[in-house]
Amino acid sequence: MAEKKKKRGFYSLYLKGEKSTRADRVLYLVTVLLSVAVIWFGWRFAVADGTVLGQDLGGIDAEQYRARITEVVSSTDIHAKYSDGIAERRTVCYAQLLSGPDKGKTVLVTQVQDSTTLTLDRPCQVGDKMYVYLGQNEYGEDQWFTSTHVRTDWLLFLGLLFVALVVAFGGVKGVRTLLSLGLTCLAIFAVLIPLIAAGYNIYWAAVGVCLFSIVVTLSLVSGWRVKSLAAGIGCAGGVLVAGLITIVSEYRLHMTGIVDDDSMLLMFINEEHPIDLKGIVFAAIIIGAVGATMDVGMDIAASLTEIYHKNPGIGMRELAKSGFTIGRDIMGTMSNTLVLAYIGSGLHVTLLFMTYYDSLETVLNVEMMTNELLQALAGSIGIVFTIPTTTLATVLLYALSRRRLERKAAKAAVGAGMGAETEAAETAPAPSPAEPPKRVYHSPDEVPFLREMGQKGQKGE
Repeated sequence: MAEKKKKRGFYSLYLKGEKSTRADRVLYLVTVLLSVAVIWFGWRFAVADGTVLGQDLGGIDAEQYRARITEVVSSTDIHAKYSDGIAERRTVCYAQLLSGPDKGKTVLVTQVQDSTTLTLDRPCQVGDKMYVYLGQNEYGEDQWFTSTHVRTDWLLFLGLLFVALVVAFGGVKGVRTLLSLGLTCLAIFAVLIPLIAAGYNIYWAAVGVCLFSIVVTLSLVSGWRVKSLAAGIGCAGGVLVAGLITIVSEYRLHMTGIVDDDSMLLMFINEEHPIDLKGIVFAAIIIGAVGATMDVGMDIAASLTEIYHKNPGIGMRELAKSGFTIGRDIMGTMSNTLVLAYIGSGLHVTLLFMTYYDSLETVLNVEMMTNELLQALAGSIGIVFTIPTTTLATVLLYALSRRRLERKAAKAAVGAGMGAETEAAETAPAPSPAEPPKRVYHSPDEVPFLREMGQKGQKGE
């Protein structure tokens, strides 16, 4: 019996999670269906004029197939003409095709490495999975070449590991978390990117996708409850503040949107409607900030909800003080998280400029570095604004909820009082007939006995 109770407790703690009613499950289903419908209509709208995705902008024209290296035949180094260094290395291998019309066939492939890739990557070895394509060599003959390693297999393994861990620790809520994450990624890749590539307004598209992500994530993870609404209001407020700061900063910093070597290529994707590079910076900043602000908003809203449920009689002022106290503790760690995330993503750029420039001021004025700092600062300011917005929204919503419950209880009490009076009136015994009032005599003539004696005397006379 003890083991059975223990297993039941483990299930309740890790798998079952919070109790959800039938109405909650219906709302989850409606949320998913509406989200899918919104994404589908958004995608159809984005590609209505003809999609510009998947254009051939150069690179390898031939179709690529998966292959596994089965044997290494030779590896030849070609030295430079005017130095002793290696200019190129060619490795000839046998590889078995794993996809394509000739799947299972063994072909002879050549891996070509220049001086740069040679120092960063080793030559192909037996067992490596690589993409191969049929091209032409310098003599005009057809020849199989390798293009790059197959990396999606390991990424798929990490993705499945992440899914398994989320489901194991989150249970049903973990499944809803993965579902919200999938819908968010689908909205970005199926709606936002096609809208940007088609030349639509990036600012409105990015804001719309971020608000969609907030609603879907909070409604699926925490349900349609007060804390979800409060966290959504706080998160939306923080993201909008970060977006406004970005717009103002782009003007004040005279930014062009060219933050790396690939930015110029974006201008030629759609020549009829050129992509606004500053809008790309705006979208990148608010998308990066929405995750952190959502985390802060839900932490504060969930904490205040727990406090309110444990102490329903707490004053709204005290609840607000608790929210600000919790927010101050969260603010430091989350700001560090966001700043360090952006610094980590741009570490190679920082290292490059710090190596070639001797002045920190000069490094910070390079637009590529300015963009990284703007992302960190705008996102951090958005986090700071999320704290009071979420706190005030939670307090206001619970104050309205308490007032509504008090009015409902007052109406119920009045109704119960009137019902008790009616019931008492109906169950009370019927009153007995009233007795006639007793007569009080004031003269002898009123006494019946004396009156009868007087009448008899008069008859005898």
